[in-house]
Amino acid sequence: MQGIDLTGRGGLPLYEHLYRCIRDQVVTGGIAAGERLPSRRALAEGLGVSVVTVEGAYAQLVAEGYVVSRPRRGYYAASLPTLPDLAAPASAPIPMRQVPTCSCKDQQTTGRPAYDLAHGAGVAAPGAARLWERALRDALAHEPDDVLYRTPPARGVMRLREAIAAHLARSRGMSVDPKLVVVGAGAQTLYGLVAQLLRESHTVGVEDPGYARASESYRAHGLDVSYLPLDAEGLSSRALRASGVAVAHVMPSHQFPTGCVTSIARRYELLGWAAEKAGRYVVEDDYDCELRLAGRPIPSLASIDATGGVIYLNTFSKSLSSALRIAYLVLPSALDAAFDDRLGFLSTTVPAIDQVALAHALESGAYGRHVARYRREMRETRDALVEGLLGGPAGSRLRIEEADSGIHFVLAVEDDGRGERGIVSAARGVGVSLAPLSSFARVPEHAKGRDGWARFVVQYDGLSVEDAQAAANALGPVL
Repeated sequence: MQGIDLTGRGGLPLYEHLYRCIRDQVVTGGIAAGERLPSRRALAEGLGVSVVTVEGAYAQLVAEGYVVSRPRRGYYAASLPTLPDLAAPASAPIPMRQVPTCSCKDQQTTGRPAYDLAHGAGVAAPGAARLWERALRDALAHEPDDVLYRTPPARGVMRLREAIAAHLARSRGMSVDPKLVVVGAGAQTLYGLVAQLLRESHTVGVEDPGYARASESYRAHGLDVSYLPLDAEGLSSRALRASGVAVAHVMPSHQFPTGCVTSIARRYELLGWAAEKAGRYVVEDDYDCELRLAGRPIPSLASIDATGGVIYLNTFSKSLSSALRIAYLVLPSALDAAFDDRLGFLSTTVPAIDQVALAHALESGAYGRHVARYRREMRETRDALVEGLLGGPAGSRLRIEEADSGIHFVLAVEDDGRGERGIVSAARGVGVSLAPLSSFARVPEHAKGRDGWARFVVQYDGLSVEDAQAAANALGPVL
């Protein structure tokens, strides 16, 4: 490892500056692939910093896939594929063609038990309601009527698009032209826009297990869907190449439902795949990126894309409320004109008053403060639930997987012969709803565990700390 300069870090925390120094050396080859890094204590002593600082930097490097941790052996630099550069062929706009559309039905849910760990709450605590109330009140008090009640352009109010671009620069390290931002009424609306924009691609590859509303939205708009398996690093690149699809829909920062974080090596492979052939795109669904509970946020795929092959999609549903129905796309420049040609006639699906209110919340910093508070609350809830489960009577038969990347985790239960259905039934008997991981897979083999553990997707954003403790206490005896 070359010399590391800890001066000139500006306002960055020391662990983050150290993380960036090591990351840059791994990317540029200053630290060779497979090279062993100093131990945490050795590096701390060599740099004159605390072991905690080095632990924080190493933890982030491991989370993003720049470094591999090998038990009882140490830390090693990962092997990274070559990142496509600006000289690579950019994805081309697609000619217009008419396709029929069809409708689909929303999934219906039935009554819920006392502690519902199978579904997301859809609203980010009471703080979200108070934030929105203040934002609307400020908009009504200070904005003229011709701003609040004018029909916005198809892509949305420019003020909100500029606020989103500034927010992405701060939170995701992305340099975004506000003109390429498209605001829509929730992620499902935007899935439909992407499907119409890329309809000549015919087939889209989605992660399996995955988010059913994304795949069903594509199907409803006439695209064939190919269900692709995951491996330890994210969407299987081998399966992607074998599928023949031209569009891949991925959740690299926190995959739903597995919680997997796509490694940096796999991200490079995805970008390389998109750059190899005109008309290929990766749709990056970054749905809960702001709610990572440990370390710094995982960088977006779009932030390292130099070839224009990524369509970035995000939503305010997790951080505010799904009832607000506000989400956005960031188009690659190659699709700028195609959007106007195909979809420019559409009216925006979000009222101007809501767009101006959200812009005010972003500009004032109120949204950022709310997210920070909500993240702390969710960390406390997560910790109470995890501690209650692992400290309970079934603790030795449980594992918690992927608990840091967002506001759900996977609970692995050593199977005693009851199987997923038996465990779900037992949990429901004590008032707790659980969702088997396998229920999110369209191809059963893609979620089949081969290690003797049954797995469940635990969504806890609807719980208070007290509820989390009570749910864990109820589950312990039956698990």
